Amino acid sequence: MRMIVPLLFCLGLSGAEAATAGDVTLRVWDLDGSAARVGAPVFVEIDARDLFGKEEPPPNLYLLEIDGAPDAGTPLVSVQFEPHVPGVRPARLWWLMPEGQAGERRFGLSAGREGPGPGLGNHYDWDRRQVNVLEGSTRVLRYNHGSVPVPEGTHPHFAAGESYERGDYIHPLYGPHGEELTEDYPKDHPHHRGVWWSWPVTRWKDRVADIWAVVGVWSRPADVPCRWTVGRVCATVEADNVWKFGKQEYPIVRERVLIRAFPERDGCRFLDVEVQLTALADDVAIGGRPKAGYGGFSLRAAPCEDRKITLHLDPEGSDPRRSWIDYSGLFTGGQGKSGVAIFEHVTNPDYPNPLHEYPGCNCVMPAYPEMREVVLSKDEPLVLKHRLWVHPGGPDQSKLADVWTAYAKPPKVTIEKQ
Repeated sequence: MRMIVPLLFCLGLSGAEAATAGDVTLRVWDLDGSAARVGAPVFVEIDARDLFGKEEPPPNLYLLEIDGAPDAGTPLVSVQFEPHVPGVRPARLWWLMPEGQAGERRFGLSAGREGPGPGLGNHYDWDRRQVNVLEGSTRVLRYNHGSVPVPEGTHPHFAAGESYERGDYIHPLYGPHGEELTEDYPKDHPHHRGVWWSWPVTRWKDRVADIWAVVGVWSRPADVPCRWTVGRVCATVEADNVWKFGKQEYPIVRERVLIRAFPERDGCRFLDVEVQLTALADDVAIGGRPKAGYGGFSLRAAPCEDRKITLHLDPEGSDPRRSWIDYSGLFTGGQGKSGVAIFEHVTNPDYPNPLHEYPGCNCVMPAYPEMREVVLSKDEPLVLKHRLWVHPGGPDQSKLADVWTAYAKPPKVTIEKQ
């Protein structure tokens, strides 16, 4: 017999007062069970005032699956509220999909009891303009908002008068056991930097610079401070940058970066990165390296042993047409193999984009827009979304397929309030 769990918003009220709250049920359709198998992030957009009676929810939201008596040992699922940001996004509830059956599942939404796990946090280094994301004492990643100085011993820039100093990228990205999966300022290509997004062709009118190789255009922190949130379901980093062109550093692009880091489950972790590019000047365009096509959302991996690079792209005409890159190996400091996979969101322009690998320099990417140039708009941002999946072991094609499905076709969620 299935029972509806009442919504008990424990806000310091007496039991009688709390019991007057209405019932709220979330119906979640995880059609093939892929989200549950990999513990993927799930969200539902909400009207906070309608659901909670005010703009802010009660503390310590959680879900309890409706499969019997509430004390039957069903695990609590932590829920995190993301407030409405005018002109940016509506209010949302986030959680990680718990293990369970495929198809429709029902959960009661409650409050007042903390879910499991230490939660995620951020530490901002004001001097270096870096955000360090942690889960308890475990390091997750560092977003370098400001410029990272060139290490001693780095050979001079190939372009006279230029410097490799740059910011606006993720490094280090950490693996399941604290090993560094990325490399910064490598000797062979000092302009490569961890997980980054940049383009060899950065055009303004008839002038071409190269934000990929740090020549003539740079991403600088905007006047708006870096913003971050913490919680039991995700930690976010939101940063505003301005691309500055030429020695006069003329502003040509406004860039907004949103990074979401989710808790570890079975050694695996999801990380979402969204980049929005809006032109600040006329005739601004981006493109990949002419005759080579590389550029866009890229990974420079740390050196490792027993490396395996997997590029997966379903044949043209497949429905669905899945695409991902996995980079795995024995990284220094790890305990066995580990790796990171890159997934493009299906709403990205030209999805699926060509998958590039450069084994000689430990670099991979879904290259957008390859050898074309794309003009940036002043009115509508170009939005690029990617998901990173950090995992122990080598590439598991079944799990990679589930991660793709959970990202491309996430569970549908509806809310029933009685």
